Amino acid sequence: MRDIAKVAYESLAVGSVGFMQPDAKKGETLEDFQTVVDTADEMESEGLILILDKHRESYSGNRFIVMIQFRRLV
Repeated sequence: MRDIAKVAYESLAVGSVGFMQPDAKKGETLEDFQTVVDTADEMESEGLILILDKHRESYSGNRFIVMIQFRRLV
């Protein structure tokens, strides 16, 4: 599986806003994406990004986070 957080982070210039989300075509699941959420939280605590929004799904009953909007700080 690709490192979603790393790919999203490295694709942005400092100060830009981007998104992290799973790609079903690449076999990424909502369940697996929850580890990316943990990684994004760590990146925020390290001062690399600022999380602007975490969007949760409502259709499965699990309330998985399905998308993270963030700003690259460094």
